[in-house]
Amino acid sequence: MEVKEKSKKRELIKTIAIIFLAVLLVLTFFSQTIMNRSLPEVATQLVTSGTINAKIRGSGTVSANESYEVILDQTREIRSVCVKVGDKVEQGDLLFVLGDVESQELKEAQESLSKQQIEYQKQILSYSKDYATEDLSVKNLREDLQKALAARDANLVTETDISYAKGDLAAAQTQLSQLTRMIEELKAIQAESEEYTEAQTKVKELEGKAETLNTTIETKRKELNDVTADDALSADRKIEDARRALEEAQTNWAGDWAANVDVLNSLGELNLPATPRALSSYEQVQIEGKLGELQRAEWNTPAPSPDGDGDGKAMRQSNAYGYDRCLAAYNTLLADQKDVADKQQAYQRALQDKDASAGTVAEKRQAIQREIDAAQSELAGVQQQLRDARQRLEALAGANSQVKEQLRLYEAGQREQTAAVEELKTKLEELQAKQKDYEAALTEIAAKERALEEALSGKDIDKQLNNLNLEAMRLEISRLQALVDKYQKDAVDTEIPSKVSGIISAVNVTAGKENKPGEAMAVIDVIDRGYTIKISVTAEQAKQVKVGDTAEVTNFYWGSDITATLEQITPDPANPGQNKLLVFRLTGEIDAGTNISLSIGQRSSTFNTIVPKSALRQDTNGSFVLVITSRNTPLGNRYTATRVDVQVLAEDDTSAAVTGVAENDYVITTSSKPLAPGTQVRMVENP
Repeated sequence: MEVKEKSKKRELIKTIAIIFLAVLLVLTFFSQTIMNRSLPEVATQLVTSGTINAKIRGSGTVSANESYEVILDQTREIRSVCVKVGDKVEQGDLLFVLGDVESQELKEAQESLSKQQIEYQKQILSYSKDYATEDLSVKNLREDLQKALAARDANLVTETDISYAKGDLAAAQTQLSQLTRMIEELKAIQAESEEYTEAQTKVKELEGKAETLNTTIETKRKELNDVTADDALSADRKIEDARRALEEAQTNWAGDWAANVDVLNSLGELNLPATPRALSSYEQVQIEGKLGELQRAEWNTPAPSPDGDGDGKAMRQSNAYGYDRCLAAYNTLLADQKDVADKQQAYQRALQDKDASAGTVAEKRQAIQREIDAAQSELAGVQQQLRDARQRLEALAGANSQVKEQLRLYEAGQREQTAAVEELKTKLEELQAKQKDYEAALTEIAAKERALEEALSGKDIDKQLNNLNLEAMRLEISRLQALVDKYQKDAVDTEIPSKVSGIISAVNVTAGKENKPGEAMAVIDVIDRGYTIKISVTAEQAKQVKVGDTAEVTNFYWGSDITATLEQITPDPANPGQNKLLVFRLTGEIDAGTNISLSIGQRSSTFNTIVPKSALRQDTNGSFVLVITSRNTPLGNRYTATRVDVQVLAEDDTSAAVTGVAENDYVITTSSKPLAPGTQVRMVENP
């Protein structure tokens, strides 16, 4: 019984031990498998020997060979900045628009000069007053000086006034040129048809003929005016002239009445006849009331949207056009009516003053008058033909109503702008005339001041002291005048154009602020002078290249091809003992400030240990690679990434020749996780 129990215990212990060992083996196997699956997976490559066609690589920033800085020596307000960095500008393109023509420095110098001149004039007038009772010449000079000062003050015109007037005139002339160009373009559109061209030629032909007849009539009238006679003949001539003037006025009235009566009748309730007659007061009141209604209709028409040309725009233009036509017609007929009445009165007065006279002179005048009448009769026929031709031309031109309407508006604007230009020209001429008077007064003041100063000098001690004081003040005036002249000479206009062609690489000012005198407002890279790039290399690398070698641009993938040629090898100022600067000249489409990389080839060499560039790593201690080392264990091989420091001897695009590793070593090229030296890894499983 006891033997059986002991036997059962031994069997149980044996079974438990077997189960424990089996479980231990299973757990050990699975733990190793789980650990292997959690290790970083790496790819390796064998260290080999071979040839390296090494290249020197480097990167840098492109810079222009020549840059132009836009600098002002005076403080000015920046009204507008017309360029931005990267813009391409041509010589003469607008860069900046400035405020007032006068700088702060010039204004201060002018104020100081004015104050000093006023003090000088006060002093010299004060001294001269003391001596005026003693010396009549001093009194006369003092009075002359006061007159010159009054003339100066009456004609004060500054350079700013002239500059603004010139600017206003230039702006108005520019606008007039634009209007004229638009009118020419619109007329060119109208002139596309052959019929329009023929009608235009006919109008020009008739206009030339009418001009010739007008010239003939004017010539004959001059002959008529040159004929002299006694008082009686003079009276006849006055009567004839008055009659002729009356007929011309009546002819003009008849023509204008025929051209405009339908326009006025279109207002409604007038029923004016086809033949001209004086407008009654009641009719004038009616017409003016209708015009007021038409104008109010124009005002009340909704304004069209900026980008639309719908019914609102057409209605507004139609109302405006109708009002303008009716107003012009009304004013024309009133003017003709008044002109005929005036001429009729003049003719009646001439008849009342008539004194009978006869003679050969009167016959000659009658002959000339007959020639004038014949020319006028022919002119009337030509004018009728011209009106018909113009109507045909207008009908052909009206095929495009929109172009016609635009042309009418532009022509109206051209007339207004022409008047504005003439007004501005007159204003500028008046200012320039006043400026000349002002400058003449300044010259007169200077002469009188000098003469008065000399008159005040003498042997008297007080006079000598006064004269010395005046001389000191005059010297100060001369100094301030020289300063003002300098600032005026250095001053620029309100617009600053580019003096060179190139690319804007920097803009250092903003609109609404002032520039800093002497500092660049903008920098322009002069593209005609080319671009360069500088790359720092070791002295050993610099020995492998020579001036004239061509480098490859490795990271510029847009624009045209860029060519980099080695132009100079110089010491590197940052490390003159060990490094050199390779200076490359660049050609092609590229801008300053672009960062590019270059590579330039060296001669080929054979090396014993070459590794892939993907295996090279760097830290603060230098370059290194991770080499695979292995050890055997009961459960298989274990692999570890081991650091090996290397020195790079040469490299190309894919490989590098190094020292520190042995041939047939395996170096890690990639890993599934970041690696540190000593990390256990697993190898990539080959498929």
